[in-house]
Amino acid sequence: MRTDQDIAQVERIAMAYRRLANAMILSTLREISKMDEVVVAPDGTPEMAFVESSRIDPWCELAGLEPEVVRKAAKRLIEERPF
Repeated sequence: MRTDQDIAQVERIAMAYRRLANAMILSTLREISKMDEVVVAPDGTPEMAFVESSRIDPWCELAGLEPEVVRKAAKRLIEERPF
């Protein structure tokens, strides 16, 4: 494979991971917005606990987002939810 093809391949892979991270974060925020009570993720961790934990930091870095921005968005979704 030529060097320019290698670079293009690396860029495609990086973009795929970035899209995956964005999709995961958006999916988590969507689940939080639909919560009537605590929605539990498949691994048994509440969605909000995941957002508040440091486990989300690498996903945010991959997605090009600041973890605090994601945390604030999640909290805002909880606070603005009608009861």
